[in-house]
Amino acid sequence: MNEPEPEAGRRRRRRRGGKLRRSLEDLHVRLRTEGDTPARRGGAVALGVFLGALPIWGLHLAVCTVLARLFRVSRVLTYVAAHINNPLTVPLLLWAEWGIGHLLTQGRWPALAFDDFRAQGAVGVTRDVLIGSVVLGVVLGVGFGLATWFTALRKKPSQFAHLREVVAERYLGAGVFNWEFVRGKLRYDPVYRGLLTSRLLPRGGHLVDLGCGRGILLALLRAFEAEAEEGAGPPAMELTGFDVEIKHLAAARIALQAQAKIRRADLTGEDFTPPECDTLVLLDVLHYLPPEAQERLLAVAAEALAPGGMLILREADAAAGWRFRATAAGERAMAILRGRWRTRFHYRSREEWGKLLGGLGLAVEDRAMSAGTPYGNVLVVGRR
Repeated sequence: MNEPEPEAGRRRRRRRGGKLRRSLEDLHVRLRTEGDTPARRGGAVALGVFLGALPIWGLHLAVCTVLARLFRVSRVLTYVAAHINNPLTVPLLLWAEWGIGHLLTQGRWPALAFDDFRAQGAVGVTRDVLIGSVVLGVVLGVGFGLATWFTALRKKPSQFAHLREVVAERYLGAGVFNWEFVRGKLRYDPVYRGLLTSRLLPRGGHLVDLGCGRGILLALLRAFEAEAEEGAGPPAMELTGFDVEIKHLAAARIALQAQAKIRRADLTGEDFTPPECDTLVLLDVLHYLPPEAQERLLAVAAEALAPGGMLILREADAAAGWRFRATAAGERAMAILRGRWRTRFHYRSREEWGKLLGGLGLAVEDRAMSAGTPYGNVLVVGRR
């Protein structure tokens, strides 16, 4: 009968497992962020295309990894660019390489015929293909590399792109999945950029985020304050987030530390009331609730607003036609992926959301909030 593993041995195994996981996560982050300048992107594509043109099948990954590391460009982008050599393009590449090599060594383009191939022999054809692959690789690599460089130069880095990386870095302590999720959310969901660039959110007072999830909006506001004030003095805004998902709250606490209050609460509970605040935000929350729960939550949210306070919600516009159908399909797909097959959604039109807030004594305005996406979302703002 085996003796139970001593506690010291179990601790050592956990430490080793933790070090391995952290090492893999660090490698993942480096691969995703290295060589992220226009010149290095162009260099990675040029190197990858050049190597892809070479007939070194089975070795492309290893060679791309070594040379990209040597030249300090993105290993991932280099290997992706090397896929110019793929089952669909191999015949065309080999024909072009043989032709170029034959033209340089024999002074003429070979006929695409078996007699020419047999007359030249395997050694001659191999020589021509190798010579032609180098020449073709240089030409294609320079062309694709310059195109990538010029394209990247036209995309000037924005303050928000910098903030996105600063915010995502806060989540590394919560694991690489949360880091990737936050980067993707800030890159592709227009609501975060929209809230900052529209100057809709105040710089002071108390902001409450109901259904805060991982606390992305709260972390973004803290990063924005730090960048604007260059870290001088305490943040001006008090931040509080509520959510029911324990894993999401854990990530939010890691990212925000003591810079925001993160609380667990069931927003559908009859006894839930948000604290008094100047700004209250509900981003993609209400459609998960039954209609009566939506109305109750909005009522207590409006009641919590201080005079002059603002309630901001982002929801799907059920009257947005095919864009709304795309939104609903996306929500259903995510529910299935999360294993929540039976989730029921309750949507309203832009006008219905406005009437609901207007009935609570708020002055209402709305604006589209789907820029750059196929979805039909709307931002509805109610002011007390």
